[in-house]
Amino acid sequence: MKRRMLNKNLSSMLKAAALTACLCAAGAFTCLADDGSVIISTDYPGVSAKPGASVSFPLYIVNNGTTEQDAALAGEGLPEGWTGYFRGTDSEVSSVHISAKQDKEESPKLSYSVTIPDDAQDGDYTFTVKAAGSEETAATAITVTVTSEEAGQSDFTAEYPQQQGDTSTNFSFDTTIINNRLTPQSYALAAQAPEGWTVTFTPAGESSKVASLPVDPDKSQGLTVAVTPSETAEQGDYTIPLTAVSSDDTLKLDLQVTITGTYGVTLSTPTGNLSASAFAGEETKVTMAVTNSGNVDLENLQLAAQGAAEWNIRFDETTIPMLEAGATKEITAYIQPAKNAVIGDYVTAMTVQNAQVKSEADLRISVKNHTTWGITAIAVIAVVCICIGAVIRRYGRR
Repeated sequence: MKRRMLNKNLSSMLKAAALTACLCAAGAFTCLADDGSVIISTDYPGVSAKPGASVSFPLYIVNNGTTEQDAALAGEGLPEGWTGYFRGTDSEVSSVHISAKQDKEESPKLSYSVTIPDDAQDGDYTFTVKAAGSEETAATAITVTVTSEEAGQSDFTAEYPQQQGDTSTNFSFDTTIINNRLTPQSYALAAQAPEGWTVTFTPAGESSKVASLPVDPDKSQGLTVAVTPSETAEQGDYTIPLTAVSSDDTLKLDLQVTITGTYGVTLSTPTGNLSASAFAGEETKVTMAVTNSGNVDLENLQLAAQGAAEWNIRFDETTIPMLEAGATKEITAYIQPAKNAVIGDYVTAMTVQNAQVKSEADLRISVKNHTTWGITAIAVIAVVCICIGAVIRRYGRR
């Protein structure tokens, strides 16, 4: 009975050893010599790459033992035409020092880089990296899947690619460039805008405009695209193609701007002469001209004026319900200077506006005295002079 139990235990041990050997050979986990105190590993033992690409694997060495040692590094089983090397902090290395009780955080900076030949066929390729010390050897298997297909298609998107407004609108589009490549990309930015339009690019959260944008692998970068239409742009839909071009990508995005019209209004006089004369305390009529200088009808235009203190200013119409594109409407302004206004020039500020447009005009009013008052004043002065002369003649002889 004891012999049967011994044989059964021995058989179980042999099966476990065989299973362990198979798993080690398959690269399922790290195979270690002796007590297995040294372990070499990488975060991503299986990756995909294109023919001609270079791939780098960060390596970590853990030593659970109490003995420090130097380990020679080697890459074994590289496919024909592939090249690989180990890199330390800033140079190529061939060995590494392993400290006693070294955990993953204390592992020296180490990586293994392989270059895939341009003519490599699609498929899975497995090789081994080893750290051979004086007492034991740690190894781990790495698999590279070579595929001509992209790991992921990069993209150029906009949250709201269609906007509308008039020619005075500064359109702002929030866009995102997504780099699904395995390597960093620097995207050159360009836009095909209509003549007279301007397009600028600003990285999200920044204020400086750029002509190119770097994006790290598997990352995205926000980008604000500002579009300013020409003042003479006509009503209609405009498509603005954007491109973001790197060494590996040509990304395209179409923005659409709908111009609802050009709004414009001017306030002046029929002759363009913004000056008039008035008398203190008396109302004077001045004809003003309101012109719709845009290509869209204007509604609910409001007129207002601001003059000097104690002046009265009114319009025969304070509201223009509708002014068609290109049309002009004449409005009469009644201006009454203060009764005590001193002779001189005064500025009256006039405004016409609605929700879309506004125009201002400064009308210069020259306050004068009536000519009859001037004649009267001259006559009074003349009488005074005659009286003074008579007095002088009469009493001057004595």
